[in-house]
Amino acid sequence: MLETLDKLAVKQHTTTAGLVRGYVEKGLCVEGCKEDVDFIAQIIRQELTAVYHVDEIKAIVDHDADRLAKMLMKVGKVSGAMFFLLLKVLMSLAAEGSEDNFDCMLTEAVKLGVDYMQKKDFQINSFLEDTGNLRKLADRL
Repeated sequence: MLETLDKLAVKQHTTTAGLVRGYVEKGLCVEGCKEDVDFIAQIIRQELTAVYHVDEIKAIVDHDADRLAKMLMKVGKVSGAMFFLLLKVLMSLAAEGSEDNFDCMLTEAVKLGVDYMQKKDFQINSFLEDTGNLRKLADRL
């Protein structure tokens, strides 16, 4: 361990004692910050519970969660309706095409939809702005 410290001290243009002193200081700062964070969290918790009651906070969160769930259900119903409407329109337009071609197109569209839903929030904008890639994916259909 001493050899490793000596080599590291040479790389950092310092002495081994100075390097060890720096590590000890960092360790003490980390430990001190941990205690400070715990202390501050305790104060915040006390202040919040003095102003708000846990039951009130839970009621607000539950109400908002219910609203979000209902909104998601509406979006899901509309999305489902649009999906099946689009299928009907495509079936009408593709009446002269083969059933196998339509089935392949539908299977590929569902796969692309699943891939889209699995993207992270930060990926969505760039994905939708990449029109070349969107055209390529649409051509796969």
